[in-house]
Amino acid sequence: MKQDLLSISITSRLDKLLSLAKEQGLSQKDLAARAGISAVGLSQAKSRGDLRVSTLEALANALDMTIDFVPRHSRQSAIQSIRGGRFLRLGEEEQV
Repeated sequence: MKQDLLSISITSRLDKLLSLAKEQGLSQKDLAARAGISAVGLSQAKSRGDLRVSTLEALANALDMTIDFVPRHSRQSAIQSIRGGRFLRLGEEEQV
């Protein structure tokens, strides 16, 4: 089951990178070339839902992006703060 979750996580990140490439006018083949990997290899990795972290990093670097680890709890806390109007504090009593 953990492998399935990992594949979903990797696939979603790869999909995000491919979407960003498309926004920049790059095809999947163009992105692969910029990252120094074969288009066939990228296509196979995408269909498997599995690729090396070094490949993911190369794709991110080709788009001038980084791969960062963000604690889930911090993200959830930020979402709750935004929804609750407590994200930015302008003063001790003012909230936005």
